[in-house]
This record gives sequence, structure tokens and C-alpha cells, in this order.
Amino acid sequence: MSERMKRAMALADKNWGKAMAVSPEFVERYLELAEALLLSRPLVMGDEFREHCRVNGLRRPPELHHNVWVSGPRALSKMGWIVSMGKVEPAQKHNHMPSVTLWRSLIYGQKEEEPEQPYQPSLFAKK
Repeated sequence: MSERMKRAMALADKNWGKAMAVSPEFVERYLELAEALLLSRPLVMGDEFREHCRVNGLRRPPELHHNVWVSGPRALSKMGWIVSMGKVEPAQKHNHMPSVTLWRSLIYGQKEEEPEQPYQPSLFAKK
């Protein structure tokens, strides 16, 4: 990996961390939308995350750098939700890159997780 790419990766991490600090609501909604997309599709092109967010009404807060869209899938990869399958030609009009990463969903087909319920003793438990 080139030094330029290492710096770009460091910036992506920095931008995602800033997103958490500046707009946790944005990050939470992004993760919700990403989860829904990844539960429903086995393969997702990198530029489709942003488009899925746009279609569902999520906009980047102006305080965040536009690279937050690139760092999002990287965070999903670190979370173990996706794995890179290589580079492909982008499908979305907004993309200015010659290639994007094709991601394989590691959560495809899984059921949405239910929030953990607090323990409540059974009314019929023997005392």
C-alpha cells in the first residue's frame, strides 16, 4: 500500500470518528440503513451505500467531510458486517471514481436482532 493510500485510510478513520463525535444521529441512521441493505442483499457495491442512504432520506451533515461516505463501509468491514470482494466499475451517477469496492454481506439473510429484554421472573415459577 502506498503512503498516499495509508494517509487516505487514516483520514477515512478520522472522518468516521468525527462523524460519531459531531453527529451520532447520522452514524446511527447510517448503520440502520446499512444493516437493512446488507440483510437483504448478498453483494453491495461501495457506491450503493450512499445511494441507499439518499433514497431513504439520510443526508450528510454539512459539518462532516464528504469522505464520510467512503469511511462508512470501512467501518462496516471492521465491524464484521462485510468483506471486500475486489474492485468493480461504479453504478451510481454521483460517483467520480473509476472503481469501487464490491462488498459481500456477512449478515445477508440473517434475521434482524431483537433488543435484549430485561429479565422478568415468570409469574408461574415455583417459589
